[in-house]
Amino acid sequence: MEAHNQARIDGIDVLGKIYVKRVKRTCLRAECPICYEKWAGKEAHKLEYRLASYKIRGKPIHLVVSPPTRLWGMDLVELRRLSYKIAKKVHFLGGSCIFHPFREEESTKRWYFSPHFHMIGYGWIEGVKENYEASGWVVKNVGVRKSVGATALYQLSHAGVHKEHHTVTWFGKLAYNKMRVKPELVEEEACPLCGGKLIKVIWVGEGECPIPNEEGEYFVEPKGWMASHGWG
Repeated sequence: MEAHNQARIDGIDVLGKIYVKRVKRTCLRAECPICYEKWAGKEAHKLEYRLASYKIRGKPIHLVVSPPTRLWGMDLVELRRLSYKIAKKVHFLGGSCIFHPFREEESTKRWYFSPHFHMIGYGWIEGVKENYEASGWVVKNVGVRKSVGATALYQLSHAGVHKEHHTVTWFGKLAYNKMRVKPELVEEEACPLCGGKLIKVIWVGEGECPIPNEEGEYFVEPKGWMASHGWG
């Protein structure tokens, strides 16, 4: 506890206090109107990690693949398989695929039905015009991504969600049956002062809980706090 008895250079009072990090509980379900942002953040991180695990020179690119209107009534699984084939024809090696059933009208901000697929992966896109003339599919190369995580998070924030189908799928060189990825090592959260392992605690003191009812990191007096022992 020596680290808790020394003043910090940033002026935050930590003397004799404990570190408490408040995190809201989440169901991490894509269909939840409250927790979908947490779900999207977690999925975006997983997507970024898998893309970074593929050994290739070059950076990930963002591709938008849109089917012709004559195919809009097709089953989603079959339509997605066709999108994979179209992407490969324009030399997309493979990557993630996120389905969007709607687009937003820029002038009115209204959403209208227009199914398409957002893909983040690797390749050098060629033959887009020839592909359109032959198939009617529109392929737009949005270009190299400065931040894969940010791109994925944005796409997931308004992606199509279905109970029977995955929101994010993988194909080509990065398909699950083509590329195995080592599980990411996740470091246990620790106190920023002493490095001690964090445990769940609950407020049992008198009066209201001394920290705000929102996510954040706080240094508070130890009195009134107790280990939760798995209560929640």
